[in-house]
Amino acid sequence: LRKLREIHGYPQEYVAFHLGVSQAAYSKKETGRTELTLSVLQQVSALYGISLMDLINLNLQELVITVVRQQVS
Repeated sequence: LRKLREIHGYPQEYVAFHLGVSQAAYSKKETGRTELTLSVLQQVSALYGISLMDLINLNLQELVITVVRQQVS
């Protein structure tokens, strides 16, 4: 999650707002201290414009490549 946020240039507060949680709660999700629910994964995929399947199935390198390609085109 952190890498996606950084690629888009969003601060944690921005992502937290869009997920409807506090910055502290989002930070815990980003660092893996709390588990991600399907609802959160859906919100994250919508925020970053990637499919839920890509978010779940791609490894970090493939996901970064997919996101960067979307930004370029």
